[in-house]
Amino acid sequence: MADRSAEDRFDPLLLIFAHPDDEAFGCAGMMAAAADAGAHVALICATRGEMGDSSVPNLDDPEILGAVREEELRAAAAAVGVADVRLLDYRDSGMPGSPANDHPRALSRASEALLATRLVVAIRALRPATVVTFGPDGIYGHPDHLVAHRTAVAAVELAADPAFRPELGATWQTAALYFLAIPRDELLAMFEQRGNPNNGMGPDMAERMGTLRDEIDTWIDVSPWAERKRRAMVAHLTQTGEGGPIAEVAEDAMERRLSRETFARVPLPWAADGRDVVATIAARHPFRKP
Repeated sequence: MADRSAEDRFDPLLLIFAHPDDEAFGCAGMMAAAADAGAHVALICATRGEMGDSSVPNLDDPEILGAVREEELRAAAAAVGVADVRLLDYRDSGMPGSPANDHPRALSRASEALLATRLVVAIRALRPATVVTFGPDGIYGHPDHLVAHRTAVAAVELAADPAFRPELGATWQTAALYFLAIPRDELLAMFEQRGNPNNGMGPDMAERMGTLRDEIDTWIDVSPWAERKRRAMVAHLTQTGEGGPIAEVAEDAMERRLSRETFARVPLPWAADGRDVVATIAARHPFRKP
């Protein structure tokens, strides 16, 4: 993309999530738009999703499932033009109270200080203008999503602090931080249609899952990339194939995810140079808030 004018040139975009498929259902359309615009898009995924349910019969060995889901993740990213996929060496923690919580490599047991430091290294090296991760709701409160949220936010702040580990590279002030934000009412309706409104998360989940509409400030029309986003979703066959945990999502909910994506921009304690990738795409492809 060396022939692009300075006005059209985009700074890097970094996404930080917990499991394979977080990116496809959350923001694959925006990823495709950014890649098409010439941005370097990097995806950090903390685990390989070893404890997810699978549509593939007899795929019940966590390590084998993790290897399969890593390949699915790379295929999904490729479908939207993203080649920079970075897997960390943590293990899917599973749902709260499951035996997987006690695995020594479980993300929910990890040192968050160490994980944030590892993310600082990536941020200072990549120098992204925009970082996208989970919000404090973790979409539906999954413990790994919450770890990803806390450590990503901490890393953005630490990467800008000249007093923090200068040997890890020059400081970097990210221009914009966004949380993936799915309207709470839509998320609840989706789970109810699947006949499992609590999804194993406990009776108070409805009060914590998703984001209130008036807290969502960025709505993007991703319909131009709907077919590529669909391919990214389908690449996660263990999740979307017949019998998989996402196979029964209602068609109207699926169409909403294919047509628009939603984010909440987070105030940062500095004003930094850099072209905010998400805001630029939103300005070019606005979706009128329902």
